Amino acid sequence: MLIFLNLFVIFCIFVIGTLFGSFFSLATYRIPRHQDIIATRSYCTSCKHRLGFFDLIPVISYLVRGGKCKYCGEKISIRYFLLEVINGMVFVAFYLIFGYNLKLLLVCLVYAIIFVLIGAQIMKTKMTEEEKNEIKKNNKKGVFISELVIALIIFTIFMASAFILTRNYNKNINKMIARSNAINLAVKNMEMALATDYDSLYSYTTTSKVDNIDYMITTSVTKFSDEDFDREDLVKKIDVQVEYMLNGESLEFNVKSLKGKVL
Repeated sequence: MLIFLNLFVIFCIFVIGTLFGSFFSLATYRIPRHQDIIATRSYCTSCKHRLGFFDLIPVISYLVRGGKCKYCGEKISIRYFLLEVINGMVFVAFYLIFGYNLKLLLVCLVYAIIFVLIGAQIMKTKMTEEEKNEIKKNNKKGVFISELVIALIIFTIFMASAFILTRNYNKNINKMIARSNAINLAVKNMEMALATDYDSLYSYTTTSKVDNIDYMITTSVTKFSDEDFDREDLVKKIDVQVEYMLNGESLEFNVKSLKGKVL
């Protein structure tokens, strides 16, 4: 079960990476042109038509549209698709190397700054003379720094929020998985006890390790005749207790049953 959980987390990290890859593409294109990267909606660079929600789904939108704009039919540069996929893979690589912790947040933040700065400089060299003249004409200054700072603040808030939510989610999932394992062990040992011959059924303690968690299973067998000497030795009480530690917390699960002597 932990394998499926890890695969799900990796998939989520990849999706987050593609989302930021899409934003990085937008930022590196607009920053050299002194265009807003926060409030203004994305648009087709060919026909300037504003893109809808379903036009902005990373990777999928590009594949579904065949790499073309839905509104004008012009071909969209494959660099957008590649940047989304590559950033998704980079974020997954960071996650596999550092784990999901504050170090990952810091690494992703530094990566975002470097990526956008270098990408913006590269895109600046690809600007047309008309675009350069338009910037000089508008004489709009300070956009590069202010927009980048705002974008990085939003990036940090998003990543920190995702970190907190994912950490709590992983903690709850791990707790559920550990309890599920404890239940399985308790039921398994109870079934073994009930399948054991009445006269051969005694208390015992054993251990088991599942998903890197140590479980101590205690099967206590008590005769009714030991509690009340007037009773015959015909029924035994079975109590299976599974104890384990998770994140420094001591947890347990119990299951009880009765076994009668066959006359």
